[in-house]
Amino acid sequence: MLLRLSGQRALQLITALVALSLSAAINVSVHAGGKTKLNGEADKEKTKKKDDLLQQPDSYWKTRLPPDVYKITRCSATEAPFTGKYWNLHEQGLYKCSNCGLPLFESKDKFDSGTGWPSFTRPAPDAVDTRKDQSHGMARQEVICKHCGAHLGHVFDDGPAPAGKRYCINSASLDFAAERKEEK
Repeated sequence: MLLRLSGQRALQLITALVALSLSAAINVSVHAGGKTKLNGEADKEKTKKKDDLLQQPDSYWKTRLPPDVYKITRCSATEAPFTGKYWNLHEQGLYKCSNCGLPLFESKDKFDSGTGWPSFTRPAPDAVDTRKDQSHGMARQEVICKHCGAHLGHVFDDGPAPAGKRYCINSASLDFAAERKEEK
């Protein structure tokens, strides 16, 4: 049976399904432009080859990302402190790139830096690159996704021991996958 739903009604239905923890089985993802993809289509798109994603034009990302995510990850904007969805999240799991799905950080490496952004002591192996950023009159190291080139945030040398690094990351550049609890 095929149902035709208005945009708002479809969004309500999707929200209800997620709330009922059916999202894992149905895997629904709503993209910019109102397109809905079902049963893993969004995940297939996020797992394109690294070279393919690094070569994509700006128009590719602009049509696939919500405006706030696009502005932060593709135009190097920064979300206001204490406003992102993950700055105060304390669940166990994995933080992935919101643009391509690459695993970037583990919750065991997250700490409260008091800055209002998710902060990590280290990235996942081979997940990020850094480059010099001298915007806004400051000299910093920008953190980017190694797979798709998305702007994630910045890394500073004021983190906890042993490495002393603070990866200060925008929530909009992340998706969170909670660790599944084993049933006894």
